[in-house]
Amino acid sequence: MYSPMQSLSSFALSLGVILTSAFIASGSLRPIANGPKTKSLVSRQAPGVVAPSDFLRRGGHASVVAGDWVYIDGGEFSFLRDGQPNYQYLTTILSIDLSQTWSNSTVLIHSTSKPNGAPNLVHPSLWYDEQQDLLYSGFAGSVSEFGDGLSPPPLSLWTFKPDGFGSGSWNVEIDSSNPLWDNYTRPGQPMMASGSGKAFALGGYENSRTSLAANNSQNDTAVPGLVEFNLTAKATRNSTASGYSFNGTAEKGAMHYVPSFGTDGLFVVMGGDDVWNPDYSGLKDLQTISILDSSSLQWFNQTTTGHIPLPRKEFCLAGIESNNRTYEIYVHFLYAGWNGRFGATAINFDEIYILTLPAFHWLKVDYPPQHPRHDLTCNAVGGSQILTIGGVDTNPKDTTDGSTHKSTFDSSADPFAQGLAIFDMTALKFANQYTAKASPYVQSDLVRDYYETRPAGNLDSTELAKLFDITHFSNTTTSSTTNSSSSPTNSPSSATNSPSSATDSPSLPDSTNNTVSSNASKGTPAGTIAGGIVGGVAVLALLGALIFFAQKRRRSPESKPPSYEVSGESQRQQQPGPQEMYQMPEEMGGNPVAELGANSPIELWGGHHDAVELNGSARR
Repeated sequence: MYSPMQSLSSFALSLGVILTSAFIASGSLRPIANGPKTKSLVSRQAPGVVAPSDFLRRGGHASVVAGDWVYIDGGEFSFLRDGQPNYQYLTTILSIDLSQTWSNSTVLIHSTSKPNGAPNLVHPSLWYDEQQDLLYSGFAGSVSEFGDGLSPPPLSLWTFKPDGFGSGSWNVEIDSSNPLWDNYTRPGQPMMASGSGKAFALGGYENSRTSLAANNSQNDTAVPGLVEFNLTAKATRNSTASGYSFNGTAEKGAMHYVPSFGTDGLFVVMGGDDVWNPDYSGLKDLQTISILDSSSLQWFNQTTTGHIPLPRKEFCLAGIESNNRTYEIYVHFLYAGWNGRFGATAINFDEIYILTLPAFHWLKVDYPPQHPRHDLTCNAVGGSQILTIGGVDTNPKDTTDGSTHKSTFDSSADPFAQGLAIFDMTALKFANQYTAKASPYVQSDLVRDYYETRPAGNLDSTELAKLFDITHFSNTTTSSTTNSSSSPTNSPSSATNSPSSATDSPSLPDSTNNTVSSNASKGTPAGTIAGGIVGGVAVLALLGALIFFAQKRRRSPESKPPSYEVSGESQRQQQPGPQEMYQMPEEMGGNPVAELGANSPIELWGGHHDAVELNGSARR
């Protein structure tokens, strides 16, 4: 016969198996993206993938790492067909597998079609929300100059749900008829980044290729202010960005999310210009860097030191946290940036810089200038590796009006196969090969030597110092508060007494976990949920056993345990209930204890389910 506890355990286990089977059968083990039903896919118009021998250039795209894949959306590319250059804008989303080692000449680039209505834009917004495992696209960008009289599509926001195999499904998250868009205009080339469930777009421009409301204007009109998207709540917020150092607007610069510092991470903004100027007077000095605290929307302006780069635009940023609790932002000016002037003078911008935080010190990498370019992207892809993608030729052959744009795509083939290269932040060298599961980033000698002699105190604001004393690094399991020399010189202890310690605020993932694993990108595995259900049932069963035993003891007429007599061979006194009392050996104090018999442990099996029995025999 089963005891009441045995019956309860058997019933709980059976219920757990039934619930697990129901979840798997219903398909609800995978998260469901918000928004309307998935649109049907259409055939590919321009796959965006050509033979490496035919590939010329790629530019004006966006890229983001999601799980074990890097995704490339939007932009333009050129290639050879029958020996003649061809120009196209990308109408699919591309992806590259990061779980496998590859070289840039042999890597397989996947191409996934888009549904009707999905925007195909140049300089598009492409944000990633790791909690939902969703990519967001459609807010920013302009139509391609390579199109045949293309008109900018109406404002909308789309999501792409990765399937873990390089493809996925598109959904309309906020369609063009939503009154939300009455308060916005699509900006061209704002400074954008996403992280910790939020995305920001600062400034940008408006013209006839970004918005139908521009009335065919070919001139760029500045779009002021900061737009915040809460990717979890699907809500937006506008602010003036009055604390931003460049009059609350800019374009063609860069914004980068730094997860290692602050309550919810910090957004670093640099470079770009105010608006199109014939004399290029609007370029922003890189001696001053702006920082946005995403939790309070407070702006800070920080002075940098070191080998400060020349002002420029259309460059890329990527960052990696080090093994020494610093964060290095890689500013790759080899692929990144120019001052608006084509020709031989652009070679001066073929440089590589590193901005190390929290020192805010510029370090120039020893690299011979060769191939100036702009309009590229770069992403941290594991270990010390930075993947650079694309970039058009800043020293084109033809700079006459109307021909310059095409000339940046056909004057020279990209010296890196398929426009892909790997820069190693430790060795400070380029490579043609990506290495999967690479070792964590270790500071280069260039960075390490600086920190061995760096001056104490280099932040301009006490409040900013407090944010940098809240850290989220992979070598700690939780956020930590450190009394580092990032405090301002005039108040070295201010950060230590900050009320905004890491223990008072939610911890952010460290930068190495800042991307979703390959399993997460395919939804929560069925085995994980099933294991959680069965484990929970097991805990409830054990808890029930303890309660049952305690109740039985309270019903006993004596409050103390019964005495035992031992004569010759060990004997036991059977007590009502599932547990038995045993005499403690004399060397352990002689007090009776409750034990589970060693011959019948509690086990949970995935298939056959026997009743859980508690029995055994006393041994001395």
